[in-house]
Amino acid sequence: MRAETFVRIAPHSVKPLVIRGGLARTFGGLASFLAVLFLLLGLYLLGDGFQHPLDAQASGVLAAAFSIALAAILLYFVIKPRHGQRPRTTRFRRAE
Repeated sequence: MRAETFVRIAPHSVKPLVIRGGLARTFGGLASFLAVLFLLLGLYLLGDGFQHPLDAQASGVLAAAFSIALAAILLYFVIKPRHGQRPRTTRFRRAE
C-alpha cells in the first residue's frame, strides 16, 4: 500500500468529553427550539387577547405570560456564557 492511502488521525484532546460537552452543547438545539415554540405560543395567546378583549380570559393572559417567561428562561440558559474551566487541585490529580 502507498503511504498516501493512510489517513492521519488527529491526536485526542486533553479535555474529557464531560467537560467539552456540557448541557448547553448537548441540549442547546432542543432548548432553543422549545424556547422559540414557547415564545410564539405566548405571543399568539397574548395577541388573541388583544384582538378580542371582551372574550379574553385571565387564564389565557396568564398562560401567555408564563409561556413567554419560560421562553426567556430557556434562552438565558442557552445563551449565557459558561464559566472557565477551573484547574483541578493537586488533591485530585492522579499519581504518575
